[in-house]
Amino acid sequence: MPPDIDVDVQAVRRLETAAKQVASSLAALERQIVSAGDVPSDAFGHLPFASDMLRDKYAEQVTGGKELFAAANDAFGRVATALADTVEAYEHNERDLDAGFKAIQSGLPG
Repeated sequence: MPPDIDVDVQAVRRLETAAKQVASSLAALERQIVSAGDVPSDAFGHLPFASDMLRDKYAEQVTGGKELFAAANDAFGRVATALADTVEAYEHNERDLDAGFKAIQSGLPG
């Protein structure tokens, strides 16, 4: 007979909450990166080739950072959703087991 599985549902809920908080923090960082990318057009000077190159490289870094933080935010959001689904599945199974045991007990002669 396989061993019983004992799940600490509250611990899974705490992980879900933590994942949501991380996702929220990552979203805030993403907004800050986007804000940091909003610089005046003359911020890199007026040298014909060098200024354009610096501006383009800076924009590339901002875009890359935004994409990385957005992807991390999405990943932690999916983790939080999966944990919430796991909690719901365990709670549903527990309710079904309790109902099954009650049905069996009610059918036994007293």
